[in-house]
Amino acid sequence: MQKKCLTIRGREVYFLDDGLINAPAVLFLHGFPESSLLWGEIVTSVQKAGYRAIAPDLPGFGQSEAFNEPSTWERYMEFISDFSEELSLEQFHLVTHDWGSLIGTRWACSNPERVQSLIIADATYSPDFVWHKDALIMRSLGGGEQFIEYLKNKSVFEGFIKKSIPNLSQAIVEDFYKLFSDPTRIKIALELYRSGDMDKLEIYRGRLAEFLSMPVSIIFGEHDTYILPEYGRKLKDEELHHANYYIIPGAGHFTPLEAPIEFIAILTKHLKSV
Repeated sequence: MQKKCLTIRGREVYFLDDGLINAPAVLFLHGFPESSLLWGEIVTSVQKAGYRAIAPDLPGFGQSEAFNEPSTWERYMEFISDFSEELSLEQFHLVTHDWGSLIGTRWACSNPERVQSLIIADATYSPDFVWHKDALIMRSLGGGEQFIEYLKNKSVFEGFIKKSIPNLSQAIVEDFYKLFSDPTRIKIALELYRSGDMDKLEIYRGRLAEFLSMPVSIIFGEHDTYILPEYGRKLKDEELHHANYYIIPGAGHFTPLEAPIEFIAILTKHLKSV
């Protein structure tokens, strides 16, 4: 599937867009170190089910140009507003993964009237969350710069990503690697992770269901070692009691790519129930 392109605030944004323009919209947000191709197979299935499936390369990721300013958590939230306005998406179902979940869920809390339903995949939304080892390195001064230098080596990056997703196509590897292949993008991951202070979520503690009263599903891979499935269960038990909670057996952190059939089945059930 070929990506489309539009210009937002003077920067080119690439995205997948499949389905009739007036069909119910589903917006997909990827995480790190991903691109819209995380959702390729799922976008096709959602379109066949009668929806318009839209998945952007977040600025600086995939083929999209980086922001002119720091790539912070808050700036990516602004991008969701800009992008959805540009495409005249007044309401949509929001499907998120990893960092896309932190960005999208926080955006949904500020714009609940525009989100018809929410899927949080392989992520949490808790001020109690402790970043995994690689994220802690990226959040550290000096250590983060060394880690990014390490991932700039293409063979190292390919080994890094294929350790989690052994059968990943070369096209997807190339698209993910664009985050590290351009000198202008080197700071993006560091700026994003260093803006990720979990105490920003304290205002939602005990009140998250008030903001997210729409249907919610939480999906985790059984063997996710980056964000443990127990964080998903904690999110449901402590904050989103009305959410459906799913574990995909045998999958790790990248469930949309590792277990697309199972992910599509859950997503289809979720959309039909709304």
